Parts: sequence; structure tokens; C-alpha cells
Amino acid sequence: MRERALIVWPFNDPSLSCGMRTNDFSASPERLFKEKGPYFHVCSKPVDGILFGNDQDRKAALVALALAASETSTILLAYAIMSNHFHVIIATDLPERFYKSFKERINRYLARHGRCGFLLPEDPTIVPIMTLNQLLNEIVYVIRNQYVVDDSVNPLSHVWCSGYLYFNPILKQFFEMVKYTNAADLSGRKIMLLTNSKETNHPFGSLQLLNEFPAPSSFVDYELVEKLFSSARQFTVRAFKNVEAQIETALILGEDPCVPDEEMSSLVWKYCKDQWGVDKMKQLTPQQRIALAKHMKYSYRSSNGQISRITFLPLKDVNTLFPLTAKKQP
Repeated sequence: MRERALIVWPFNDPSLSCGMRTNDFSASPERLFKEKGPYFHVCSKPVDGILFGNDQDRKAALVALALAASETSTILLAYAIMSNHFHVIIATDLPERFYKSFKERINRYLARHGRCGFLLPEDPTIVPIMTLNQLLNEIVYVIRNQYVVDDSVNPLSHVWCSGYLYFNPILKQFFEMVKYTNAADLSGRKIMLLTNSKETNHPFGSLQLLNEFPAPSSFVDYELVEKLFSSARQFTVRAFKNVEAQIETALILGEDPCVPDEEMSSLVWKYCKDQWGVDKMKQLTPQQRIALAKHMKYSYRSSNGQISRITFLPLKDVNTLFPLTAKKQP
């Protein structure tokens, strides 16, 4: 039986923390990795439409995550709810069972709201996580998901991903002050409202609630994640400096890497310095700019627009070099 613990839900007070308690405070990250697994990165394939377009949809997704975790004895280490798909890092023996439970609940919610045309796909992408280094990289990849496509988002505070849970001492000060409700105390009517279903039997297991809503710490073990990273500095460096690892993770998942211009500029600066001994774009010859554009396209899958912005090549020239209708090269 996996350990579960106290919880907090952030919607009513964004400064609240949440998480699960673990007892092996002296264990090394490698030992914890071996003892708490196996781990998987589960990602639903994006749909051609909007699955989670508003806060009601995203709350329903988190309820479904909570119930799927409870039903399948799964520990959730990280999550991100995107508009047309979702990512989770989980510790479980049965990732397919976890996804099936989540998918059935979300698809039922969407059908009840007249959106049968936008359902979660039958089969997800499931990537086994074999090393501690891979686990740390993939946790960071999940919490960066919205950040890399939305410059208004901070991955360490975005409420629809779990990044705000980790290494946050201010939130932990509130942890001891929060009053929780046991899910077992819900009435049948409240269970139906919360689960968007007709079920009245108690499906929540040991989950606890804040304001009658499942708190993420019932199924997100943020303290285990902190121990796996070993320090806040390591976590921050991986989140904002280890961009190459994020690109590698995207390719493993079959997704196009998406790197913000600021981070791509740093990668390009290093490449130009190593390759040609220059550190300013204006020092590149036309031939070197084209070589750099090809490097960005084939190594990082940069968009034509990003290539033009960073290399200062005219967009029409970049479109000629990489026709928009052409299949992307590996």
C-alpha cells in the first residue's frame, strides 16, 4: 500500500501548499528512485480541438486525476493540464490502468457537456523512466509545458501544473494551518456533483478535501520530488538551464520541441562560439547563417519564424530554405 498524506488545494488561496509525507528523509535520491518506482511519463495524444478550455474543465481534469490515482494506487509526481492534452509523471505498476480510469472519467464529463467530438484518445503515449536523471528531466519537462508556449506563464507558479508545489517554503508555512475534510464525509449528492456522474458510492479512497474539492497532495508527492532533486538549486537549474534535455524528452515523446526565443538564443550563442569562434550574430557570414538555420531546424526543430528572428535571415529566405509544406526532417 502506497503512503498518502495531508493535502492542500490552491484555488482559494494561491499561497497554500500541498503534498504527501514520506518518511525516508535520510535516503539518497538514487535509493528513493529505486524504492518508489517504477515510473512512467504518460501523455495523452493531442486532439484537434479544445479539451480543457476553461477553469471548470481543468478542475474536472484534476478531479479525474485524483480519482484515477486513488482507484489505481498511483502516486503522481508531476502533472500539466494543457488545452488539448495532458502530461503526468506517475509511480505505478499499471500506467495503462491509470490512464483508462482518467480517460473514462474525462470522456464522460465531456459527453455530459455536449462535447462528444473531443474525447481523449484510446491509447496514450507511455514512456518508461529507467534512470533518476531521466525522471528529473521529465518532471521538469511536464511543468514547463505551458511555459514554453505561453510567455505569461511561470512554470513555478502556474496553477494548472504542479510546479508551484516544489521547494516553496512560504506555502509550507500555510500547510499546518489548513483544515481538511475527509472525502468519506461527502453526501451522495455532493459526490455526484464532484465526479460529474451518477455514482453515489464513495470513490475517493483516502483522499482529503479542502472546500469540498480534492487537494492535489492526496495524489501528488511533492516531498518525494524534492528529495529526488536533492536541492532547490538543482531543481531550478534543470528547469531553466538544461534545455538540451528538454528537447531530448520531447523527441522521445514524439512531440515537437518548443524552446522560447530567450533560451534558444543562449543555445545558438554557444553553438556559434564553439563552431566559428564568434559570439555575435552580425559576425556570421551568409553561409554560416544558413548553416546555423539548418542546425536550428534539424537539431532543435525550430520554427521558421524563430529561425528568422534569431539568425536575422529574412523570413521569405527561411521559408524558401524550409518550405512550410515540406515534411520535417529528423
